[in-house]
Amino acid sequence: MSWNDFRARRAVLEEILARAHVDPAAALRFDEVPGALALFGSADNILLSLQHRWSNHLAARLDQAVEDGTPLNATWRRLAGEQPALRALLDTAAAQSLPLRGAQRNEQRMIEAHNTGRLSGSQRPIDATAPTMSAV
Repeated sequence: MSWNDFRARRAVLEEILARAHVDPAAALRFDEVPGALALFGSADNILLSLQHRWSNHLAARLDQAVEDGTPLNATWRRLAGEQPALRALLDTAAAQSLPLRGAQRNEQRMIEAHNTGRLSGSQRPIDATAPTMSAV
């Protein structure tokens, strides 16, 4: 991928997120975003790119939470509050994208791995049924 392609793909993702701030469901109409499907090849590829963005941010936050002893649920919710359009778009899209649901299961495994690595004493595992966590 060239730098031009990288920048074009990034611009498409930013446009989709801007639309998601207004209406996450409407933002899923990727055919209305110029170049989106041509650059990514499919709606699933766009969603996986957005999930990758979320997962990268979450992984960094979880690493820090483990270091600081911060509850992982609180870390996840804080990130969701900081990136509400991205979280809402991913939550809305999960109903229609099998590949996205798979990526979200991987996210849950990543959270569980962070949690398993820090269990000791009074620390409890993350509540996988918490309503703010994407149950996929």
